[in-house]
Amino acid sequence: PSPSPKQLPQFDTDLPSYWLLPIDHPDYNNIDSIDSQNVVRFSLRNRLQTRREDGMDDLVNWQLLTDWRLKPRSDQDTFSLLYSILEFKPRSWLSLASLTRYDISEGRLRELTHAITFHPASALNFSIGHRYREEGEFGADDLGNNLILSSIAYRFTDNWAVRATQQFEARDGRMEEQTYTIYRDFRSWTAALLLRLRDNRSGPEDYTVAVSFSFKAFPRFAVGEDTDRPTRLLSFY
Repeated sequence: PSPSPKQLPQFDTDLPSYWLLPIDHPDYNNIDSIDSQNVVRFSLRNRLQTRREDGMDDLVNWQLLTDWRLKPRSDQDTFSLLYSILEFKPRSWLSLASLTRYDISEGRLRELTHAITFHPASALNFSIGHRYREEGEFGADDLGNNLILSSIAYRFTDNWAVRATQQFEARDGRMEEQTYTIYRDFRSWTAALLLRLRDNRSGPEDYTVAVSFSFKAFPRFAVGEDTDRPTRLLSFY
């Protein structure tokens, strides 16, 4: 087509993201903003496995990612940030995770997130973590983050379970977000009722109630996906 992306109504524009966006179709689907681009994505993964009672398990899983932009835009550097994703599981009931974003061109640490998760029983797991993000990355109004993250989940029976997550901003002592979820197993399908309270800072507090259904034969979410991204339970995410 002859019209450039700037001449099209931008209904599906690129949204700011802390992490690398997909470069393959159909994962990258911002139809209105797609233009010619030349990118080489480098990825290096190291995985060390061990044998435990339940079989093979990942002891260390470490991945490094970065993009080499052969034809960068005016607002881009030749190389993107360097991304490190590290998971360490020294015991079957204990796991540690680290997410790091490093600015190669300026030699600065943009983000550092650590989390430790305890799984003392099959019905219980809880985690606590910390996220540091440098201020000013997305403009002068970006104050960065100094977040304390926590999560706890408990399965009462084979049919009922609950989860609670909190996000506390230590920079100014404000509870930014709380999410509470109740799960129900109906044999062939599952349901979740979610309540979220969010402090938007620049506007009124946000209260969200959502109900999600999923068939076991055709699950909507991957196993454990709602643990890492509970907002996926909201239909508009």
